[in-house]
Amino acid sequence: MAIKTHQHIANPALPALVLVHGLGSAGTIWKSLIPQLSEHFTVYPIDLPGHGVAPLDEDEEYDPRSLAHAIVNEMNSSHGVTEMHVAGNSLGGWIALEMGSIAPDQVKSITALAPAGLWHEAPKKSYPPSLDARILAKISRHFMTLAYRIPPLKALGYKKITHLWRELSFESCRDSVLAMAHSKGYMPLWHGARGRKFDAQIPQHINTSIVFGDYDLMLPEEIAQEKSAAPAHANWVYVENCAHVIMWNYPDLTVDFIRRTAAAR
Repeated sequence: MAIKTHQHIANPALPALVLVHGLGSAGTIWKSLIPQLSEHFTVYPIDLPGHGVAPLDEDEEYDPRSLAHAIVNEMNSSHGVTEMHVAGNSLGGWIALEMGSIAPDQVKSITALAPAGLWHEAPKKSYPPSLDARILAKISRHFMTLAYRIPPLKALGYKKITHLWRELSFESCRDSVLAMAHSKGYMPLWHGARGRKFDAQIPQHINTSIVFGDYDLMLPEEIAQEKSAAPAHANWVYVENCAHVIMWNYPDLTVDFIRRTAAAR
């Protein structure tokens, strides 16, 4: 399975941190956090299959558990990394949880930022809730500067993702539009997750934080924040005035969550 890792400031004295993006995104979504994180970790943002620059093999299985295995194998074989902290957003948060389950001797901490997978009932729809954003991204990629400058168009693309859409930088919008528009793995990874939940066990020695914003319209509490599905020892945190992509709204706070979770071992 094709996983692409992007390594930042390799320092053997610093622990490895793997960053896993969500559906229709790419490793670039972590860009604003990299300078701060690189002071404390050797950072590995990854591109999931068919996302970013990672190719897509249509014959592979793309359920979250298989993706977790692929990331661990990639870190072992390509980078020689056998101990790692993991943080992920949305689908990436679910994959991070799966990594803790399948590689408990290698994963040292998990910071799951608005993770998918903690459904009350596993979704069975053929299309994900963000499909309209993908369609819009395919259109607006041809006139991104204009769309960014016209509030109704910007709201159309981002209001469902964050109520703080007005504050998003052009760079964040550009990166997300291009990632979504070019994500050939969007539907294959959705089909891999559809009908499933996170239902594995994570040992107590893996410090785990689960962070949700109180304004998450993509994975709201009544649909996708089932505490009984999460590890019993997980530290649940709710962030006020925060939406689904927490690192967009509060990058400094996100770095703090990751650092504190990693240090609490």
